[in-house]
Amino acid sequence: MPQISDVQHLPARSWLLRRRQLLFLARSSGGMRITRNALRQLAVLTPEQLKLPGSSLLCAYLRTEQGLRIAGFCLALNYGEDACIVIVRPLYRGRRLGARLLSAQLKQLRRLTCSVAADNMASLKTCFRAGLVAHEMTTGPTGKPTLIFRGELSEDEQTAEEGGMLCQNLS
Repeated sequence: MPQISDVQHLPARSWLLRRRQLLFLARSSGGMRITRNALRQLAVLTPEQLKLPGSSLLCAYLRTEQGLRIAGFCLALNYGEDACIVIVRPLYRGRRLGARLLSAQLKQLRRLTCSVAADNMASLKTCFRAGLVAHEMTTGPTGKPTLIFRGELSEDEQTAEEGGMLCQNLS
């Protein structure tokens, strides 16, 4: 089972290495579905940007014989309005890891927007499984019809979630 954690407090040298790893993963595993703009935003991403409200980078790690390996990641900038990128290595697809990353991002940010080309069935399923709702259709940056997904957690959902976590920790 992958461990999902927030990537925010890395030293500068570690950050540069991590960003390079994520860029390689996005280019090699994105299946030509990641837009140039999304790749550009990832390429110039700084730790300071991740400290801004509504910005978060979550990575899913798996323990292997060689140590921890990044199985996938989810980047949201400005609550997903500026960027919402989900990448999962092909080896780990079909295990709903993308949906788990998006759900974790929604829980962390409390609201999230994601744009998905209408012909990208895997990403559409991922958004629906994560609890996002399609709100509108537009033309995306590549000229394709694109669905805009949104999700928002209410205070009641946050309180219930925290209560559930407390109950789990009591046993």
